[in-house]
Amino acid sequence: MILIKPISIENGALTGSTVPEPDAGETVWTAGTYNKGDRRISTVTHRVYEVVADPTTHEDPVNGVDSNPPTWVDVGPTNRWAMFDTVNSTQTSESTQLIVELDTGLLVNSIAGFSIEGATSINVTMDDPTEGEVYNNDLEMIDNSEVTDFYYYYFSPIVQISSFALLDLPAYSNATLTLTVNGNNILFGNLVLGNQVPLGIANYGTSVQLLDFSRKETDIFGNTVVTKGRTSKRVTYDVTIQKSKVNYVFDTIASVTTTPAVWIGDDASNDPTLVFGYYKDFQNNISSPTITDATITIEGLV
Repeated sequence: MILIKPISIENGALTGSTVPEPDAGETVWTAGTYNKGDRRISTVTHRVYEVVADPTTHEDPVNGVDSNPPTWVDVGPTNRWAMFDTVNSTQTSESTQLIVELDTGLLVNSIAGFSIEGATSINVTMDDPTEGEVYNNDLEMIDNSEVTDFYYYYFSPIVQISSFALLDLPAYSNATLTLTVNGNNILFGNLVLGNQVPLGIANYGTSVQLLDFSRKETDIFGNTVVTKGRTSKRVTYDVTIQKSKVNYVFDTIASVTTTPAVWIGDDASNDPTLVFGYYKDFQNNISSPTITDATITIEGLV
């Protein structure tokens, strides 16, 4: 089992993107009078704000959200930066090709993506200023596991893969990482960079659960109305840990209890236990002098 501690993507780390800021439909705030319902963005915070003052306000939205009463509310990230927040449901959108370039200045050996829609393929490359290209990997984002003959090849529906993880990036602190997503009407929820930490060996018996936040209400006549909500993943890992590493694993998990992180049972890019979320529970049973049996439960972000 592997934990990826995420690195925060700040202004200087995002060195390029095919998504501009402001994007279409976004307007940068400038000093003036704004009416209730108007929306503006800040290129400092990379957030979208909406006026809630009635009827008008002159305040800067960054300050207005903290006023009493507030004159602006934070609606969400701008399109360029939506893929770098910690909410899967806020997605960066692009038409046919999304390209981002990142230079964190830190050692990064893992990358993962979540809540991806409309992508047919993804390429990840790393270029070092001294050694040139040091990594290049292509991922197919179409799930063909059910295509077993020509009939299914031609007539089965296209199923797209919504997440991935690559754990074999070479550790170059000055390399520029480029992510290229090809597809149609692309949506990208979260891109996570970080360093992997091995916690133990995930065993058979690890379980994956789908959490549905839809509401199903039945009236007195037996009619059921469904209000569609989002879904998330809950994974309970059955893990074997060396007894000598129990404190290390305990302290590592304790360091990310309030931080969303990437958790994965295996190093395969299509591992069904791949999840981006928060620690929920850790139970450890010291079952022998050399190994312990543990269960680690992670709740994925909506």
